[in-house]
Amino acid sequence: MEQPSEKPQEEEQIDGQSQELIEEASVQGKLQDLAETNLDVEKKSLKQADDQKQPNTCDEGSEAVQDLDDNCEKNQEIKEELKRLGSAEVEHIEKDETEKQLAEEIDAKVIEKLELKGIEELEESIPQLNQTFGDQLLTGEDEPKEKSKDELAENTSGDQQLSINLEVRSRTDSLEREKASENEEKLPEISVSAIQLTGNIEAPAEHDNQKEAEPDPNEDTHDELSQAENKQCPDRAVEQHEIPVEQSEDASKYPEEDLPNEQVTQFLRQLVSQLWPELGANPELRLERASAKGDNYLGVVWRLQAAADSKRSLVVKLPPQNRVRRKQFFARPCFLRETAAYEVFLPLTEMIQEKWKIPGEDRFRQHALCFGTRQDEPNECIVLEDLSCAGFSLHNRFLDLSVEHVRRVMLTYAKLHAISLAGKCQFPERMQKLQQLVDIFEQRREDHALGVYFENLKGSALSALLAPEDDSYRVRLEAYFARGSYFQLLLPLVNGSNCEPFAVICHGDCWNNNILYKSAERGELEDVRLIDWQLMRYASPVTDLSYFLFTCTSREFRQGHLKNMLEDYYEELGLQLIRLGERVEQLFPRPAFDEQVATKAAVGLLLAMMVLPIVTMQGQDVPDLQAISERIEAGATTDLHGAGFLGAGNEATFKQRMREVILDCVDFNYI
Repeated sequence: MEQPSEKPQEEEQIDGQSQELIEEASVQGKLQDLAETNLDVEKKSLKQADDQKQPNTCDEGSEAVQDLDDNCEKNQEIKEELKRLGSAEVEHIEKDETEKQLAEEIDAKVIEKLELKGIEELEESIPQLNQTFGDQLLTGEDEPKEKSKDELAENTSGDQQLSINLEVRSRTDSLEREKASENEEKLPEISVSAIQLTGNIEAPAEHDNQKEAEPDPNEDTHDELSQAENKQCPDRAVEQHEIPVEQSEDASKYPEEDLPNEQVTQFLRQLVSQLWPELGANPELRLERASAKGDNYLGVVWRLQAAADSKRSLVVKLPPQNRVRRKQFFARPCFLRETAAYEVFLPLTEMIQEKWKIPGEDRFRQHALCFGTRQDEPNECIVLEDLSCAGFSLHNRFLDLSVEHVRRVMLTYAKLHAISLAGKCQFPERMQKLQQLVDIFEQRREDHALGVYFENLKGSALSALLAPEDDSYRVRLEAYFARGSYFQLLLPLVNGSNCEPFAVICHGDCWNNNILYKSAERGELEDVRLIDWQLMRYASPVTDLSYFLFTCTSREFRQGHLKNMLEDYYEELGLQLIRLGERVEQLFPRPAFDEQVATKAAVGLLLAMMVLPIVTMQGQDVPDLQAISERIEAGATTDLHGAGFLGAGNEATFKQRMREVILDCVDFNYI
């Protein structure tokens, strides 16, 4: 209990703080608010004192009385009540009440000052306003990150959807929107951001005012894409896209770094408000993993849905955030390559087809719509339509594709490739920038660890030929491998400069999980979509065809239908070129096509050696990609077994599929 002699000193200190607060509040024009606050304190103390008052004079607060009569009078009455009561318990209560009130008033004043300095200083001074995406996973609550993690860990349902509140303070939202609106541009006829596809490609003249990205110092890549000003495409029609989830996994199993970070979260908030303004300023959204384990290796794919309407759905693609994994899986160059596809090439295909008024059913439109991209590291993201909402889904990679499925994909590639052939004649300047694409594998030519891994793929392929009847095939394969290293065999096959004038922009990554199919109610196939353009390349059109046929079909299918599939492709290529004002006899005559098949189809073997271990792997057997990356980063060399891509669960299936590919490549005289 405090001594009576200490009481006046304490009161002096409290009164001094009150006086200082009153004077500062006066400067800020907040006297009315402070008077109301003091009035509340006065009422509390008067009630506890049973309304007994004694006359008193204003000593320490005399100056304040002259300027602020009402406030000083109320403070003086509080002092008098403290003296009269004398009780230690009441004194303690009154002291706490007064200090608490002063603290609240001081906090309010600090916040008011910070608000005048702008949102950046506010965020530095009050960090609790800066909620990360992981902190907002629980609906309507701004809880600490640790609590969010604990609660997420309890959500073990296979189809668990993570509720997120994409809500920020209205002032922050407003400033962010104003900033973005200054940089935002609507797509012109062709939406070419200032993306540099290689180190020596310049942005198109109409976008010279945009900033160019600096090269990534941590990764070996020749791709230098501009940090475009978070372009968005709100004017494009909203359909829907992405790899559907075969079985949604508990998101708590994924590291927090796989979630969109704060910058990406703000970008998504802004994009959602532009696409669906009718949802209001802070709609409740759900976040769930959009790809099953083993369906995606070069990035992280999320589905973002409006809680009120699951049809309002977007797909968000992110590269991995971990530095080591980004490097070992060359995530950034692959991501920038896909961004170039959605921002440069695919809009160009639309513009060319629009020029010739090609009807919808004949157009190449078999890709997802892009609503926005962000390219600044580490905030990269690509936002796409959710094709699953329109009925598109993956084909089970453990089941054979039908003839109609394969044929539809071949016709789709014919339409895609025809645009490049026509574009090189009609828009040479725009196509020239794409023709200078440096292949992803060319960029990794000097990667020693990757080179060792690729060389070990040869042994895995040869191990599939152990039966006595395979001896002649083994001899042929060994002779082919003896021509050079894996890189030396692969790079000429994916290089466009050595097959001119027939090279085209290729999809590049033509395995099962990058092609979606849509079937009608009665089961007939309606359409396909090509997704994941991370390996888009400028090369012979045969690279897409061979990659697809040797990784997605069986030997039985190829033996019975490969010739017809190539015929169907070439016929559709000719029809599409006519629609584009060109003739196939001039741009890609049949003898040239046959020669390209004969000399380039071996790429199917080399890419199958790389992809079939993944194609034949069950989701539960997918290895820890982070652990693989760390081992390679530490200098360890590995093969399919060491990396975990080949094991008891898939080795027999892999060898069977690999053997069939080798036999076909020999039988068709591709190697």
